[in-house]
Amino acid sequence: TALRCVDIVRPYFELEYVSACKVLNVDVFVVGEDWGSNAHNLAVEAYLESAGKRIVGTSYNPRTSSTNIKKFAVAQSHRVHQPKIHL
Repeated sequence: TALRCVDIVRPYFELEYVSACKVLNVDVFVVGEDWGSNAHNLAVEAYLESAGKRIVGTSYNPRTSSTNIKKFAVAQSHRVHQPKIHL
């Protein structure tokens, strides 16, 4: 099922989150169990805390695994964009 309380889901292509959090003025930033304590994670945590925002951690679930969702999305896009060849 879809998340009814989500206004926007933003993909990230780089491990820098602070600028997007500022632009989008996020209230809640959701992270998975594997979030960790790398410099880019600590930077966004510090920004969100200083701005009075929340970080919410989610537990791993195979049905909502981002890796599995990405695999499914890529497979779907390949099916949709495959040219049909007529012989």
